[in-house]
Order: sequence, then C-alpha cells, then structure tokens
Amino acid sequence: MAMGNNVGRVDHVVMMCWPENIDGATARLSEMLEIDFEAFEAPRQGIRGTLSIEGMLEFISPLRDGSRASRSLEKLLEERGEGIHSITFGVADADAARARLERKGFATRPVYDAINEDTPEFVQEAFSATREVHMRERIAGSLFVLSEIFPRGEE
Repeated sequence: MAMGNNVGRVDHVVMMCWPENIDGATARLSEMLEIDFEAFEAPRQGIRGTLSIEGMLEFISPLRDGSRASRSLEKLLEERGEGIHSITFGVADADAARARLERKGFATRPVYDAINEDTPEFVQEAFSATREVHMRERIAGSLFVLSEIFPRGEE
C-alpha cells in the first residue's frame, strides 16, 4: 500500500521535531525501518521536512525564518514537545467528508489542494492533487487531516 491508495485508512503520519533533530531522527527511522526519505522545504508552510512515500511517514521542523507559520510550529513544539503532529486519513470525497463532519458539529478548515508551489517535485511527480480537510480540534494530542489523494495517471 502507498499514498494514494488510502480510502478508509491511515495515509501517512507526520511527526514534528526541532530543526537540530530532524536529520538524526530521519536517519534513525530510515535505518530501523529500511525505508528512504527525501528532504524538502516548504517556505509557505514555514517548514523543512523529510518524507517517505513508501513508508507513509513524514518529519517536519520549523524553518525558524520568523514567519507566522514557522512560529506556529515552534510554539506547538514548545507546548507539546516532539512527536506526532498529525495523522492523515484517506477519504473518497473531501467535500462530502467536510460536509458530513460539519453536520455532526466538528469544526473544520476549508477543503484545499495541498499540491502547490511548495510541494516537492518528487510528490508532484507521484500525485496530481491532494484535496485536504484539516480538523480544528486535536484528538489525543494529534491533528487529523482527511485527504482525497489522486495518484498521477488516475485523474
């Protein structure tokens, strides 16, 4: 199973860590699980990260560039420490999932396509769109993201 074949299951887990720890954490997990990670930077999101499409695992750390987005992740790390940032769960239709959740009283952010100019090239090569709904509340300390993912060639 890989990202994109995710409806009704966890698509990937995002872990957050301080910038000085991301390389070591990535190397350690790569060695332990025998999976490869690719590095990326997403300035609009204020993060630097590593992603394993095969392992469905991602690390993010703040760029410490003074941006609002970077400061937000820094604050979260200060409050909660390193660990799971978010869990992405696959859905067949992001708009329908958001409408259902809103009817049930869950607060969500608007649906948006997470493929943008910040998206690493290796992700853009694999996926044509990732329509996401971010929840506004954390459950057991983790943010949940509902994601409708379109693997390239299956549009």
